[in-house]
Amino acid sequence: MAALLTGNAANASHGRYTGSPDLTLTTQMVVAGGGPSNFSSYKLFSDMAGSHAAAEGRSLAARFGAYSVAQFFTTFDQFVHLAAVQLGSQHVQLPKVEPLSGVLLAQELYRAGIMPDHRYDVGYMLEHLLSRPMHVALMNAVNNDPAFGPAKNARFHVILTAAMQDLHHLYGS
Repeated sequence: MAALLTGNAANASHGRYTGSPDLTLTTQMVVAGGGPSNFSSYKLFSDMAGSHAAAEGRSLAARFGAYSVAQFFTTFDQFVHLAAVQLGSQHVQLPKVEPLSGVLLAQELYRAGIMPDHRYDVGYMLEHLLSRPMHVALMNAVNNDPAFGPAKNARFHVILTAAMQDLHHLYGS
């Protein structure tokens, strides 16, 4: 497989996932968000949170500010767009999948972020979905983009962590 997608599942340490990416779960997440060309993190979030989406949105806005939450969705959309470009340039085709329910998808994504020491880490989840090299490349691209930068990238990771932990507390695993 392409250089950005290589890894060995036995080599997970220090909060880094170095195994092969779970492209099936990646595809299920992208499909829930509207597909690669129409991806919306807001749609993904609404699907996973279901009837709790409005309350969770208010909770995130109260904790992080409405502007930061809006920027989180914009950054997430950019992250997925850049990932699609990277996958395309590596000639990686996402598998055909059956969509998961929002609850099951939230549970599976949370599980993808559980490190060997049983703690949840959003970076580990992203590396599980895409690979460590691709996660690092995407973070660098977002950090170097004047429309985003390191501060917005950091807030993206913090808010995504909070949202995933909230959904985990809501649904369990």
